[in-house]
Amino acid sequence: MTAAVDVGTATTRIRTAAGLTVIETPPPDAVPGVLARAAGTGRQVTCVVPDHWRDHGAGLARQELLHATVLPAGPATLIGRFAAVAAHAAARTGPGRYLVCDAGASGAGVGLCEVFGDSVRLVDGAFDAGAGGDAFAEAVAPGHRREFAASAAQNAERLAAVLATAREKALFRNALALRAGDLEITAGALLEAFEPIGARLAALAGRWPSGTARVVLTGGFAEFPLVAEVLPDALRLGPHAAVEGAALIADGLFREAPLPDVRLPIHRIRDGLPTEAEIGVPGRPGRFAALNGRDLLLCHRREPALGAPSLMLDDTGTLPVEVDGRPAPCRAGALPPGAYRIGLRAATRGPVVALFPLAPDAEPVPVPLERPAR
Repeated sequence: MTAAVDVGTATTRIRTAAGLTVIETPPPDAVPGVLARAAGTGRQVTCVVPDHWRDHGAGLARQELLHATVLPAGPATLIGRFAAVAAHAAARTGPGRYLVCDAGASGAGVGLCEVFGDSVRLVDGAFDAGAGGDAFAEAVAPGHRREFAASAAQNAERLAAVLATAREKALFRNALALRAGDLEITAGALLEAFEPIGARLAALAGRWPSGTARVVLTGGFAEFPLVAEVLPDALRLGPHAAVEGAALIADGLFREAPLPDVRLPIHRIRDGLPTEAEIGVPGRPGRFAALNGRDLLLCHRREPALGAPSLMLDDTGTLPVEVDGRPAPCRAGALPPGAYRIGLRAATRGPVVALFPLAPDAEPVPVPLERPAR
C-alpha cells in the first residue's frame, strides 16, 4: 500500500497498511526518517496539502519543498485537502457535491467539491487564517496556544458540558472551563472569544449556497465543542478525514480530476531549417517543461545562459500556451526580470502556469490559464 501522509502544523498523520499513526510533526529534515520507519522506503508517498497553498507563490514554493523533503523516502504525489476529505466522505455516503469545512490550527478553509464516479474535483475554495484554532487560542490564552489546545483535547467531554450549561444559565459563565499554563479560563471568556471566530466560519461556509451539497466538517479545531454549532447539520468526520481520503486516492479508489494537457508551441532552427515542436508542461511538483533533457527556461528581459534551451515573452508580454490542443495565451507582462522554469500546477480556481525563478529565495509566480479559444 502507498503511504498517505497529512503533515500538519502540530500533528502528522500517516496511513499505511499497518494502520494509522499520529505523531507530533517532526522537523522537516526528520520527515523522511519518520516515513521510512512507518512505511519503508522506495514506495509512493501521497501527501495532503492545504488547498490555499496552491493560490500564491509562497504556497507553491512550500509544495516544492515538501516534495523534495519527502523524496528520500519515496516519490511524492501531492493532493489537496478538500479533495481528500470529499473522497473520504463519498466512500461513506456516495457520490455527489460536498461542501468541505476544514477547521485547523492555522486557519479554516471551505471548499466545494464534486465527486462523480471515482473522480473528485474542487470547484472553488477559500481560506481564512483568522478562523482557526491558533487565532482562537491566542484570543483567550495569549502565549499559551499549545497548552490551551492540549487542555481542550484532554478535557473535551467536561468542556462541552460546561459550555452548554453556561450558554443556558448565565450564572455558570464564571465557571472554570480550562487551564492553560498558569491561566484559568472561564466558560464566559470562551463563549465571548468564540463569537467573532464563529462568525468568520459561518461567513466562509456561506460563500456558496449548500443547496444539494452535503456539508462536511473536519480538522483538529473542529473537535472544539463550539465549532460544530456553527454547522449543526454537517457530517462530522473527525481530524483524520484528510489522511483517510488520501489513502483512498493513493489506492486508486478515487482520483483528483486530471489537469488539462498543457503544451508550449515553440519554433526553432535545427540543422539550418525552421522546425516546430510542442513541449509538454508537467503538473507534478519537482517536474518542469524540458527540451532535450534540460529544463526549458523562460527568460524575461534577460539573456539566456549559453546553450540553455529558452523562450522569451512576446512583445505583448504573452507566453504562447495550448490547453487541450487549443490556444490559451499565458499573460505574464508584469513578470519581474529573470529566468524561470515552467510547470503546471493545480489551484482552487483552476490550473495555473507556475513560473519558478532560478534566483535564490524568489517566490514562484502563478499565472492563471485563460479559457482556451474555441
